[in-house]
Amino acid sequence: MARKITPRPWLPFQKPTSDVENHPDQPSADVENHPDRPSALSSVISDDPDVPPPGKPTKSPAAVMAQAASIRSRKMVKQLRPWAAQWKWQLICLAILSAIGGTGIGAFIWLSKAPPAVDCKKISAWSVDSERLFCAQEAAATGKPEELLNAIALAKNWTPDDPLYGQAQLLLQDWSNALLIVARDRVFQRDIKGGVALARQIPATSPIYKEAQAAIVRWQEEFNKGQVLFTKIQTELKKQSWDKASQNLAELSLNTDPSWQDRIPEIRQQINTEKLAAKLFQDAQTFAKANPPGQLGRAIAIADPIDRKTYVWTLKAQAEVTKWRNTIFSLALAELDKPNIAGASALVNSIPKSVQLTSANVDFVRLVRGTEADTSKDFSAPSLEKAAPLLLAVQLVRQIDSKSPFYSRAKTLLPRLETKLQDVVALTWSGALANMQQVPTLKMAVNQAKLIKPERPSRLYAQTLLAQWQKELQWMEDRPVLKQARQVATSGKIEPLRAAIALAGVIQPKRALRQEAQTDIADWTAQIQVIEDTPIINEATAIARSGRLGQAIDTAAKIRPGRALYGEAQTLISGWVYEIRLTEDRSTIAQANRLASIGSLTRAIDLASTIYAGRPLYGEARSLISQWAVERAEIWRQREQYVPPNNSSPDSYESSEESEDDSRENSDDDSAERSPEPTPSSPDDAPPPP
Repeated sequence: MARKITPRPWLPFQKPTSDVENHPDQPSADVENHPDRPSALSSVISDDPDVPPPGKPTKSPAAVMAQAASIRSRKMVKQLRPWAAQWKWQLICLAILSAIGGTGIGAFIWLSKAPPAVDCKKISAWSVDSERLFCAQEAAATGKPEELLNAIALAKNWTPDDPLYGQAQLLLQDWSNALLIVARDRVFQRDIKGGVALARQIPATSPIYKEAQAAIVRWQEEFNKGQVLFTKIQTELKKQSWDKASQNLAELSLNTDPSWQDRIPEIRQQINTEKLAAKLFQDAQTFAKANPPGQLGRAIAIADPIDRKTYVWTLKAQAEVTKWRNTIFSLALAELDKPNIAGASALVNSIPKSVQLTSANVDFVRLVRGTEADTSKDFSAPSLEKAAPLLLAVQLVRQIDSKSPFYSRAKTLLPRLETKLQDVVALTWSGALANMQQVPTLKMAVNQAKLIKPERPSRLYAQTLLAQWQKELQWMEDRPVLKQARQVATSGKIEPLRAAIALAGVIQPKRALRQEAQTDIADWTAQIQVIEDTPIINEATAIARSGRLGQAIDTAAKIRPGRALYGEAQTLISGWVYEIRLTEDRSTIAQANRLASIGSLTRAIDLASTIYAGRPLYGEARSLISQWAVERAEIWRQREQYVPPNNSSPDSYESSEESEDDSRENSDDDSAERSPEPTPSSPDDAPPPP
């Protein structure tokens, strides 16, 4: 049975229905699967000379696949050959139509595309007018005057015959307007010359030429009017005619020139400044006339705020201030010759720093500063801050010119300043050593200060520092000794205290810690005396408690004056003496009371009077004496007023007189037995105590 052959596809990428049917040369499946024959792949591979025959070792799988792909591509070419022959003319026509369409499309794209831009950087005089005009327009668009002028220069000479004349005239008008605007801006910026120069470069062929010329005339006329008014204002200011200057300023404010309009505030400020300067100068003159010449510095200070650009200063005040300045320097020189350095310095300092000085004035100021440093009595601690003014004074005096009238004085002053500077530097170094607060450095500082000889200007100051540093050195040397003595005395016992006293006694008189050591010695001595005398105080107190006050007083009296417990002992003794006297006075008061109770008032008064002032019961005794004196006086008064009764017979009268006489004798005898008592009129008449 014959094999049915399927027609080949007309395109190469159509897939056949069966790999076997579409390949007539390919054996059938039965043949391929026959066990006695090799497969189709084996037969194809065996035709390849590079493939080893069956039975030999084969290549790797990758190599085999590569060879298979090569075989398939060769077979594909063989398959396409019949198809290409069949469709040959169709392909040729298709190619011709594609070429014609591509050409049309390219022409359309070329026609629709914009022409290339003009490169203005490469433009030249040989370029076409359209390109030059285009580049001029681009440049003028920046608004720069030079670019506008270049553009105008390009278009101003074109004639109506030029094809671009109409466009150039329009651009020329625009560029001329822009240039006129720039010129007007310069006029507004107070550059009338620059504005006029730009406006004059607008050509006559420009449509706005007449407008530009009219603007130039207007600008110049307004500017000239303003200039005339400004000149008048300056003239009136020189004369100090403020009203006329203000009138001219009012007229100037009506001027339309922008530059003068901008200067109106400036001119108004100038008028105010001139007025203020005139007032300040008048005040300064008034002060100078009303005060002595030594106060001229104050007058200069009053005039100092005057603006140096004013007419008041340049025409009047400057010369007057110069005269005042010269007067002050003359007075300062006289004060320096007295010598009165402080007065000369005060006069020089009264001149403001803004005042201009001559070279001689400057040299005089340098001389005054150097003399101040030379006569300074500053005894503060040595330091670089103190050396700096001296160093500055040395430099100032060295700057005095040899042709100066003050050079001879400076030549004499300079060595003293240099010597003083050397001493201050040496003392500064010594002070730095002393500030270390160490014994070796203090000794070095002391030795350094001793090197300054008596004839040196800083000798007195050096001696002051030397005394201070020696005191500090003694303090540092004696402080350990005193500290050791205090440590020994901390036990509070007699022997350690005596050892501490001996140790502190090593510090000699006139040493820095001598007084402090003596204070400690006194304290320790007092502690020893307290320890020694406390048993005596205790013993006397015990005796007093037993009632033997006299013996207690004798015991406490053993503590001699100057001892630590002497005051305490005397206090105890005073208390015990008071107790003894109190006992004695109570006994005396009791005995006097007994005498008074039996009517012996005079004897009672005498006994109570033995209690003298200062005794415990002195007040009580004086009170009793006063009481008894009053009672005794009353008794005497009653006796003196007593009148015997009047009897009828003379015998009875005589007998009564005899009895009265007897009574008086008895009374006298009784009084004689007691004591002859006076009749004091008051208790104060009592006899003084023994």
